[in-house]
This record gives sequence, structure tokens and C-alpha cells, in this order.
Amino acid sequence: MNVNIGEYYEAKLRAIISRGVASNKTEALRMAVVAYERQLDEEAERMVLQCLEEEAPQLDKKKFRSLDAVLAKSGIDRKTL
Repeated sequence: MNVNIGEYYEAKLRAIISRGVASNKTEALRMAVVAYERQLDEEAERMVLQCLEEEAPQLDKKKFRSLDAVLAKSGIDRKTL
């Protein structure tokens, strides 16, 4: 696949190759894609943890009922689930 990514990114790829991190452009691009995927996963995890930290004080104030209590109040037998 021939793609014109521009001189700036071509220079970045050459620098990665000259450092010995990758042996060719394809390998450097594959490594970059994997690294970016890892970065996105870490960012998603960070955002989930941040939301949990923001919601935790509000969750502590609420009272929770067990599934059995909710089913009993609704008149549903657990065996029928």
C-alpha cells in the first residue's frame, strides 16, 4: 500500500528506523498503530476511573436493595427467572 503521509511523517519514520527501533517503514507504522491502540485503551480506562471517583460520593449516599428484595416486592419468584 503506497500512501503519501507527507514529508514531516516520512522524516519521523526515517528517524525511528535510524534509531534501530524498526527496520522499515511498515514495521514502524505497525508499531505506531499498536502503541496508539494501547494509548486509547489507557485513556478509556482513565476516563472510567475518573467518572467512578466523581460518582462514588453520590453512590455512598444512596441506599441499595438486594435483587431478592426487589423481586419479592415485585412479586416475582426467583426460580422463574
